[in-house]
Amino acid sequence: MSERDSPPPHPRVVVVGAGVSGLTAARLLSESFDVEVVDKGRKVGGRLATRRVGDATFDHGAQFITTHTSEFAEIVARWEQAGVATSWFEGRIGPDGSVDTDGHTRFRGDATMRDIAEHMAEGIDVRVFTRVAAVERLDSGWRVRLEDDTHLEAEAVLLTAPVPQSLDLLTTGGVELSAADADALQAVAYDPCLAALVALDGPSGLAPPGAINRSTGPIDWMADNQLKGVSTTPAVTIHATAEFSRTHWESPDDVVVAELLRSAGLSSGPRDDGVYVQRWRYARLATTHPERCLVADSVPPLVFAGDAFGGPKVEGASLSGAAAAEALASLLGRADS
Repeated sequence: MSERDSPPPHPRVVVVGAGVSGLTAARLLSESFDVEVVDKGRKVGGRLATRRVGDATFDHGAQFITTHTSEFAEIVARWEQAGVATSWFEGRIGPDGSVDTDGHTRFRGDATMRDIAEHMAEGIDVRVFTRVAAVERLDSGWRVRLEDDTHLEAEAVLLTAPVPQSLDLLTTGGVELSAADADALQAVAYDPCLAALVALDGPSGLAPPGAINRSTGPIDWMADNQLKGVSTTPAVTIHATAEFSRTHWESPDDVVVAELLRSAGLSSGPRDDGVYVQRWRYARLATTHPERCLVADSVPPLVFAGDAFGGPKVEGASLSGAAAAEALASLLGRADS
């Protein structure tokens, strides 16, 4: 075959963010295109997050997965078949830990929630511990500038980080979006969440399946990771409400933990070596974008996706990633033709 007859090179796509949305899109796009994923975290997963503190293990981001659409239910079924997801309980947890069935199974990672993300990342080119400094426009594509003074060039970029962070990358790179796109993206709003990870010196006192969903007070959610099947030792994850998190965002960790434990009513106290506070600045969606992704106007292929688009939680992030992959495949296909 002559050089003139050889097929064109696959367009290169850089995906910023290795959470559910970014990994979903990368898997679909990698079937046809050269894709690279970059993420600032130590491991893949985003809010499918798991941390060890001493000998205790905590799911400290997304606590479970539900399915409300047939397309996502099929994905979760494949995760079950792969042995990385399993059912935790069915129904809605109340403030006293009782379960009021709503017909939806709550799924968890078979070992941890991060197991699901690591399964999704298999076979994908992912760089972790890689911070993006800016996204800059080129004549026919993009330059993704990294903080280590290297860069990646791509025909298309998918931004799956929280929207304010994605906009900061474009602003630093001198990229101006259309007024309509900028307004739509700036309308997305988040609530923060302080997550206290507390290893206990004895049982938590929570009843199986090991969670409560409070309606009042500083605690929004609390789960016993040992009862959940994540930790071999007693360990609770406590998610604070948005109001408490905003008020105490700058408070020292020991103050945050003391306030939350005072309200938790646990049967055992914290171990001296087993406390950690995770600050999720963009934890919950207060205002979402109505569509599953946003395709930017008047620039080379650029798409925004994530749980801010079309619906929150893991399901929303997955469906957004799939929609973004479809949109980019269409844009790149038209560019090839």
